[in-house]
Amino acid sequence: GLIVVSFGPSYSYSLMRLLYGQKWSDGEASTVLQFYCLYVILLAMNGTSEAFLHAVATEHQLKQSNDTLLVFSVIYVVLNVLLIRRAGAVGLILANSLNMIFRIAYSGVFIRKYFKDTPSFSFKGCMPGGSEFLLVTGVATVMVERMYVKREEFWFGFGVHLCFGLGCLAGCGLMIFRREKAFFNKIIRSEEHVD
Repeated sequence: GLIVVSFGPSYSYSLMRLLYGQKWSDGEASTVLQFYCLYVILLAMNGTSEAFLHAVATEHQLKQSNDTLLVFSVIYVVLNVLLIRRAGAVGLILANSLNMIFRIAYSGVFIRKYFKDTPSFSFKGCMPGGSEFLLVTGVATVMVERMYVKREEFWFGFGVHLCFGLGCLAGCGLMIFRREKAFFNKIIRSEEHVD
């Protein structure tokens, strides 16, 4: 998910241009795809955090959660109406994103309370190694896209942007592998012992 967030927004226009041509890339479609790339990580975070909440919550806590989700649903409907009128398809994705953020925040508060007596727990510890580098890479690829990818001179700018992105992707892969080496080794060892 973090790879999609890091590279998706800055390569959405180029992907639309390559696959569907200038007519579609210069319209709303590439912007919608940019926002959708950000929405994907929110979906993943919400799914994981709510799954944990539903797995460990008491019956009373589940009822509270369902009541809160009902309130969030009402807010979501209002946001849909308002944001779709103002921003079209992007507004729809924004409304969905805000709904996911509310739900993640609610689950996050629950998770923090659940682990309050566990000093070693931190949300930062849940992030994969190299996530800061992915964030910096995402900003850098957006900046390179803004500087080089022009609608009129697409192919030259796209070449520069693509090479820069491939270099960043290789750097991210190396950084993640180095920081998560123990995790990868554990996976490899588990595969070796499968009969």
